[in-house]
Amino acid sequence: MIFLAAFLAAGAVVLIIVGQVQRSKARDIMQAETVSAATLATESADIAKEIGGGAFSRYVELKGIVESASPLVSEIEGSPCVHYRSVVTREYEERYEEKDSEGHYQSRTRRASEVVARNERSQPFMLRDDSGAVEIDPTGAKIEAEKSLSRFDQGSQPAPSLGSLLLNLAAEGLGGRRTLGYRLEEWTIPLGKRLYVLGEVSDVEGRLRVKKPTEKGRRFLISVRSEEEIVKGAQGAFTILSVLGGVLAAGALALAVLLAIGVLY
Repeated sequence: MIFLAAFLAAGAVVLIIVGQVQRSKARDIMQAETVSAATLATESADIAKEIGGGAFSRYVELKGIVESASPLVSEIEGSPCVHYRSVVTREYEERYEEKDSEGHYQSRTRRASEVVARNERSQPFMLRDDSGAVEIDPTGAKIEAEKSLSRFDQGSQPAPSLGSLLLNLAAEGLGGRRTLGYRLEEWTIPLGKRLYVLGEVSDVEGRLRVKKPTEKGRRFLISVRSEEEIVKGAQGAFTILSVLGGVLAAGALALAVLLAIGVLY
């Protein structure tokens, strides 16, 4: 029982910590100031006149539409975008032996899956609002893309178009496994998508560019969700995780008390 109490206590600590991270995320977003491309251009130009270029830096949130003159092409769907994450999962049946209550082994079949390929790519792009555009460098960002593809292809062989993506396909029938098909999933940030961006903008490279903040602890977020959706989701997660953490903590405390007074061993 002491191990169960310790397990519950550890689980409570983890849930509470994760909940606090979500709370902090919501607070950071609500405190960040939304600025326009034109405002950033004016502020950086004013500072450059006073002390020279490369000195402007500000932590901001931006909202706008994705633009790119040379977009990426997503690996499975083949759609123009500035970020994609592709995953191919093989679903299969396999035979296994299981001992019954009388000690005899019975041959059974179960369904399982394994990821056989995955890839993710991003590239810099322009984020345009009503006043202008700012370059976004997504390197190091927490990216929340939209799910643009979810498809299951039946059969033992993947589509020929996936040849460049597949990495390690197990041989058909290996170990008693029979391939049922392949689940194809892709998440993208397509051209023309409205985004929310939280990060640091500076002109240190001779032009305005939003990138990963230099100050430790500051978030860099690129999301297809709106600011309101992100905050609501983070606050909801904080509430749920806090409640669950409290329940586990109460359970751990109750077990500890019962162990201490000798009711449980």
